[in-house]
Amino acid sequence: MTVVDQPRSARREATRQRILDAARVVFAEKGVFGASIEDICEQAGFTRGAVYSNFADKDDILRAVIEREQETLLAGITESFPIVDEEIAAAQTLEQAVAAIVNRMLRSLPIERQFILIATELELHAVRRAELASLFVNGTRTFRARLADALVEAMRRVGREPQVDAIDIIDGVMAIGQESFRAALIAGPDADPYRLPETILPAMLLSLSRPIGTTD
Repeated sequence: MTVVDQPRSARREATRQRILDAARVVFAEKGVFGASIEDICEQAGFTRGAVYSNFADKDDILRAVIEREQETLLAGITESFPIVDEEIAAAQTLEQAVAAIVNRMLRSLPIERQFILIATELELHAVRRAELASLFVNGTRTFRARLADALVEAMRRVGREPQVDAIDIIDGVMAIGQESFRAALIAGPDADPYRLPETILPAMLLSLSRPIGTTD
């Protein structure tokens, strides 16, 4: 089935977003393979006709969910990093300033349960389905590059620069942060998702950076 592209009215866009909201819940709770169009219809409170008038099939919905999740990540950087200037200015030591940068990076990564579930599910699905992997990889690459740019600029403000590719630093930050967030969700509401990354990452940033203009 093919959905004809056409300008979206406010009502049509609201319907589309409600379907994506429902799909996000269903994909997170049942998995992409386990979810059905009927599940999404029931969650959204729409008929199959309403869903199919906006999306061609489940894969079309999945692509839109991936794109929207990636937009959410990019928005997190935009909202989080402007605050870091004030935090750096208030820091009394280099270590405190670097800790403030780490804090901003971590706060740009959502830790809400459903986000962690959907992010994990979409990543696994990208591994399973090569035809969807490029969409996931391209969006992730954009987010990593934007966060790397923000990191380089924030480090510049404290007089330091990365000794390695900033993308590699971001990959390390994300790996530690996301694993800590998942572990905290499993451990329960009393677990602190920021404890491990806030302990490890400032030292990692200092060890992988140097004063601007030095070569060793």
